[in-house]
Amino acid sequence: MRTKIFVLIITFFIVTSFNEQVFCQEKSKPVQQKQNKIESNTKKQSKKIWNSLCPVMGDPVDPSVKTVEYKGKVIGFCCKSCIKKFQKDQEKYFKRISPDGKSLIN
Repeated sequence: MRTKIFVLIITFFIVTSFNEQVFCQEKSKPVQQKQNKIESNTKKQSKKIWNSLCPVMGDPVDPSVKTVEYKGKVIGFCCKSCIKKFQKDQEKYFKRISPDGKSLIN
């Protein structure tokens, strides 16, 4: 009888230990996938972003947002919606960026 109880207790601990390991690995996968996505996005954007402020909104450029190449310059944006606005009237927004790309001209 004691042997059966001992075997049951040992089996219980082995099974719960195994489940915790599997659960912890599954829980960390989305974080790893997100990190891999960010790394691959920055690899795609190997060209340096020329401007430091979004030409549409004037907010700081978010390096994780897609860029647009215009007149030989890689233009960065603060969000995805600004890309659409920029593409509708590229020259208007491009003129807002100072010659060094660090500030905006109104």
